[in-house]
Amino acid sequence: MPYRFLLYTVLAFASVSCRADTLKSEAELRPLAEAVMAKAAANDIDAAFRLMGPFAIVSAAEYRSAALQVAAQREQALARYGKAIGYELVGQRKFGESWMVLVFFEITANHALPWTFHFFRSPNGWVINSFQWSDKPQSIFGIIQ
Repeated sequence: MPYRFLLYTVLAFASVSCRADTLKSEAELRPLAEAVMAKAAANDIDAAFRLMGPFAIVSAAEYRSAALQVAAQREQALARYGKAIGYELVGQRKFGESWMVLVFFEITANHALPWTFHFFRSPNGWVINSFQWSDKPQSIFGIIQ
């Protein structure tokens, strides 16, 4: 089966009760996302998802399932595009006072894989509302204009 488009919404807009820890300030968002990207670029996806997990607003079971799906699909992508060799921030956009999107490329030997982090400022602090990973760099163009 050809490897076409892969977009998993790992932390989809969930209507489950919020179990997330929070980031207390906007200044904490980018360091968390960069730590996740550093783990991903080092091919330690489990550690990357462990870093995000406490701030996710979905159930632990849903989060684990999504993490396993992304890990499997990412393994296929890296077999096609080459191993991860780094990452870079390619865009950041704030929507009002309550929504922040950070977009990174995971750089492989032959391709750039976009990672998009959606943060929401709840009354208690910032949480990861959703996260997407794809093999289509063009999927981010509308987000960071």
